[in-house]
Amino acid sequence: MDVEIQATLETRTSKKGSKYEVIVIKLSDNAEKLVFLNSAELELLKLYNGI
Repeated sequence: MDVEIQATLETRTSKKGSKYEVIVIKLSDNAEKLVFLNSAELELLKLYNGI
């Protein structure tokens, strides 16, 4: 079964003021799932998408 989901790579700021990148999967208007990747996974994603 194939399922399409809406996900974006976002740069966010922590409560302490540090910047971080996270994949945000939109589940509904009221819910989202944050997926944290390690640095190698982030670089592969950026290379694949030409970022």
